[in-house]
Amino acid sequence: MKLLRANSRFRLLWIVNLVSSMVGWSLGIALAVHIFLFTESALLTSVLAATGTVAGIAFGAVAGAVADRFDRLRIVRSALLARAALLVGLFGVAESVPGLIAVVFLQATVQQFYGPAEQVLIASYVPGRDLPEANGLNSLASNATRLVAPALGGFVIAWAGFRWTVLGMSVLMAVSFLLSVLLPRDGGGRDPDGGADEPAGHGFRTIMRTNARARGLVLLQLLDAVKEGPLSALFPVLMLGVIGASSGEMGLANSSFAVTAIIAGPIVGLTIRRLGYRLPVVLGAAIANALIVVLVLWPSTPMALITFCLSGLPFTISWVGTQTWLLLSVPDSVRGRVVGTSGAVYSAVLLTTMLGAGALADIIGVRWVLGVTAAVSVIGLFAVDKLVRTPSETPVPR
Repeated sequence: MKLLRANSRFRLLWIVNLVSSMVGWSLGIALAVHIFLFTESALLTSVLAATGTVAGIAFGAVAGAVADRFDRLRIVRSALLARAALLVGLFGVAESVPGLIAVVFLQATVQQFYGPAEQVLIASYVPGRDLPEANGLNSLASNATRLVAPALGGFVIAWAGFRWTVLGMSVLMAVSFLLSVLLPRDGGGRDPDGGADEPAGHGFRTIMRTNARARGLVLLQLLDAVKEGPLSALFPVLMLGVIGASSGEMGLANSSFAVTAIIAGPIVGLTIRRLGYRLPVVLGAAIANALIVVLVLWPSTPMALITFCLSGLPFTISWVGTQTWLLLSVPDSVRGRVVGTSGAVYSAVLLTTMLGAGALADIIGVRWVLGVTAAVSVIGLFAVDKLVRTPSETPVPR
């Protein structure tokens, strides 16, 4: 928490992210509830949930290039303003399914441009040595709102209705935009202790070809998508159909992840300073993925609660460490493209594994699909570990 007190620029950006994250989590639940009650269609509810993934595939790489070529602070401000305007637009299309899906798609598209710009802006506000702590605190904000906001969104929509919920979320997003106006420009300067040297012919493909460490970190993200896609698609089936849990127990198990993920946020920086990047990143992912294998082998409601509660901490340390190490392992001029393009590939793998898991589950069973994909994500970490140890043609900081 020292960083929040000492760095006023990062503190203000952290508050902006906290408010916008609160809106995102609350709105996600409110939209899912509204469209299901309005249409009574599981298919349309699923289509709405997949819309953000499609936007990531379509615009992730473009958004990264935009973050590298244009003023990142201006992108962040424009995205927040656009999201506030689109929330107001939801007020007018509340009873139109195509309208709802269109606005949600536009929201997700805007968020694709916001993400890389915001991550690179943090890296310009914070010295490289403090970047793990900064990203950990950002994770704390996201997981804290994940713990509170979905329940808030569900309560508010039940009490006030969809339109008033949207109006309230619009006001909060407008507040986030107004706070962003107070953010100073990053000046475009490079951090002397963060970021690799500039390679010739730089670009995402060049980075992936010449930088083994960056290639390993992107592979780690894709292995997570191999596990996360089936888990997201089949989690209700596992809990309700296989285990026989109630919907309340299913929600409790899902929320339990955030309990330890919140704890992880503030200690990411300390963990990386003590152990370096490799061990927390690789071992954290291995523990989190292996816990899913354990759940599949011994499925029960208590085991689900234990699995998700325990996995929150190692997963968060690993994921935040991966994102930070990746930023520090590539030149500043391509950070946006690396973040955006890797995000687009992640979304493509996630969507593929979600759809594939649904089809395979009817053939070989839910437990086999979840168990095999989680096991693959664990075994693949041996390749990740080898890559992050391999010297690269592109120099990277230790």
